[in-house]
Amino acid sequence: MLPKNEYRISITSKCNMKCEYCHNEGNQKFSQLDINDIKTIVENSYSLNLTHMRLTGGEPLIHPQIFDICKMLSEDYGLKVGINTNCIEIDKLIYMIKKGWIDRVIVGLDYFDNKISKKSPIGKSSKTILNNILKIKNLGCNVSISTVYDNNYDNIYKLVKWCIDNEIRIKIIELIKNEIDSSSDINYLKMRDELIKDFNFDIRIDELEEYNCYINGKRIITFFPSLCRLRRCDLCKKIHLRVTSEGKIKQCLHYDENDVSIIGENARENILKEINRDVNYHLEV
Repeated sequence: MLPKNEYRISITSKCNMKCEYCHNEGNQKFSQLDINDIKTIVENSYSLNLTHMRLTGGEPLIHPQIFDICKMLSEDYGLKVGINTNCIEIDKLIYMIKKGWIDRVIVGLDYFDNKISKKSPIGKSSKTILNNILKIKNLGCNVSISTVYDNNYDNIYKLVKWCIDNEIRIKIIELIKNEIDSSSDINYLKMRDELIKDFNFDIRIDELEEYNCYINGKRIITFFPSLCRLRRCDLCKKIHLRVTSEGKIKQCLHYDENDVSIIGENARENILKEINRDVNYHLEV
């Protein structure tokens, strides 16, 4: 059964970066939800214990109605609003944090010291984005980093060290590929084990079977292996309910034959159906 209290909604497929590995939340073409679409989704979910909304993209901060959307979700519906962002549009973030519309920020950043912060031909420098992250933290907002491991141990070591020094959590993600294997990539596992050894982390494994690293009782790292590679659909469906910028529930990033619209007719019926449906996609190919 899917979680009922958090939706992860891609409000636009448009982005101001072009990351090579981007799966764009499963969106197949340019699309964008307007504030009325999002209101429809919330209205049909509000009595289903919905408490959190995570806005993603593309890049959600470039959505033309981003202020109105976050204000509506926070003030009108009392939802906790998180946002996944590359943190380029820092002034918009600061404004919404000060307004109390944003409770959590997850920043995509792959490099500790690079002219562009992610694996993209366009964007801002790592130094700029790291400074932006500190600005968010200084406002008292929950901020963390999400990074895709690219087999560069020196880079990830420096990022982790920076996170320890600044008490900021980092999630280290194994690159998602539509392939099947019995274990995570050997280089990813080697990196995980070396970081644990080098920093002498206290390890705790959570209900999603993720390795979490702690120092002095504070969580610093979560390792997020490719559940797609392992075909752990049973774990993936426990994380959140994913909605594309076309207004469709997407249970799997790689396949769309079971996508269901939740902004048209029978929206509430479709939401209830998807929440209560067990999923087991393509365990054999």
